Amino acid sequence: MSEILLEVTGLHVKYGQITALSGVDLEVHKGEIVSLVGPNGAGKSSLLNAIAGVVRASSGTVVFNGASILGQPLETTVRRGIALVPEGRHVFAGLSVLENLRLGATIREDRSAVAADLESYFSLFPILAERRHQAAGMLSGGEQQMLVIARALMSRPTLLMLDEPSLGLASMITDRVYEIIADIRKRGVTVLVIEQNAPRALKAADRTYVLNGGMVRLAGPSAEVGAHPDFEAAYFGLREAVR
Repeated sequence: MSEILLEVTGLHVKYGQITALSGVDLEVHKGEIVSLVGPNGAGKSSLLNAIAGVVRASSGTVVFNGASILGQPLETTVRRGIALVPEGRHVFAGLSVLENLRLGATIREDRSAVAADLESYFSLFPILAERRHQAAGMLSGGEQQMLVIARALMSRPTLLMLDEPSLGLASMITDRVYEIIADIRKRGVTVLVIEQNAPRALKAADRTYVLNGGMVRLAGPSAEVGAHPDFEAAYFGLREAVR
């Protein structure tokens, strides 16, 4: 078993009187692609946001690379090596593709390495290279998704967290996004990805967690999770599933 990079234990998140997460346990090993699947409102985004420091957990622990990061602000978690690509393709529409990418490297001071990384990601995302001087707001949805992924990678993360990267994209573009995710893993970046498209997640990930009602209902190697007799029950909340 590879080394644990991220370990979440007993995580609780509340928004006022609304409970988003109820004691979630999760671990991600170095070099893995791990997926989180579940319906809308399952708590998937809350989990990523709590790990990243966007929202504050009420209790639990989050350990990344051997250090506790629970409650630390987003900038600190980015500096530690976690990059979050939130749902919704949040590009800076009035800035060029190149300017958006450079913003992803604002925590870095190694200017020559930043320039080298730009060229590396232009190689991985050739459409961005073609449109480097074009306003980001003029890109298609798939191109914007590639841009926000590349921008997150410019911080040189150890862990890349993606929230619904295929949302609203055509099947062919989704295929390309997941080819890129596989390539990112080959470059040494561990990936934690949220997906509502369970078949896509199960195909792409080494291990999968099924969340529903703020709790992990099923977890394990993706092939086993997908074939588990309680998978649909866990996903749709039809009855209590066996973890």
